[in-house]
Amino acid sequence: MSTYNIQEKVSENTKTKLGVIGLIALPIAAAMYSADGSIAASLEQVPQILTSGAFPIGFTLFSWGIAAKLTMKLRK
Repeated sequence: MSTYNIQEKVSENTKTKLGVIGLIALPIAAAMYSADGSIAASLEQVPQILTSGAFPIGFTLFSWGIAAKLTMKLRK
């Protein structure tokens, strides 16, 4: 395996790891953005916002499902 192939694989894994972190944080960031008030108040409201309806629940599960799939891909 050449140096280029190793660097390419490491770069791909790094991008995938950042994607997983982004997909996990995306629903939480969206919930904090939609909550009014300070950051401390927003953190307390995040679970309520994420479970407040079909769209937030679906969006969260979809995002975290893709993150789990990418994580399994990283492990292989």
